[in-house]
Amino acid sequence: MFNFKELLALVVLIFVLGIAGFLYRNAMERPTFGGPHATTTACTLEAKVCPNGESVGRAGPTCAFASCPPPNVELPSAGIAFVLPEGYAPMATSSLANPAIVAAYETIAPTEASTTATITISQYPIPEGKTATQVILSETVLDPSGLSPQSLQKFASTTLGGSTFLQIQIGRFEGQVRTAYYLPRAHDALRFDVIERNVTNWTSPALSVGDLPGHRAIRTLLSTLQVRTQ
Repeated sequence: MFNFKELLALVVLIFVLGIAGFLYRNAMERPTFGGPHATTTACTLEAKVCPNGESVGRAGPTCAFASCPPPNVELPSAGIAFVLPEGYAPMATSSLANPAIVAAYETIAPTEASTTATITISQYPIPEGKTATQVILSETVLDPSGLSPQSLQKFASTTLGGSTFLQIQIGRFEGQVRTAYYLPRAHDALRFDVIERNVTNWTSPALSVGDLPGHRAIRTLLSTLQVRTQ
């Protein structure tokens, strides 16, 4: 027969074992994040294809797609992604006068004899009652006249990658050659500009603008452009 102390100890032991068993089962059925033995929710095996062809999967507690690694660039606010051309680095948009610019890139450490270039990406919302064409015409100011084109006849339609752009040469002025590419969408128009500087033969009618390094770079960028759901 058990005495009173042995019986009390047995009751306490049974109680402790019961609590331990309950906690263990609860931990197994409802895993938590962050502990030493934490488990995570299994994500689906979907893959997101990056602009350069790489793929990334879902990860983390929310199973969100991982970011595409460089040289891929993702601009969620504009709903686009692309491959940044080699030799370009981001620059602060706060230093630029146009508040519509959402991203800007410039050439890195050019040689003394080479041209330099800047690529900017701007986003223009389409106000209610307006069309993409009206927005594009109003935002296009030609150098050095300061005038805007009256119709899209001044623009060329150019297909790069999976998108069709409206291309226009903004102007040639004091060694600079500038071209803009517009991508009209349902609610906004994206504008991609390239400004090439220190072009020695900028006044020559024989100058092939498309052969300038910066202009080749922006066409390479646009050929990798992915337009994503915002």
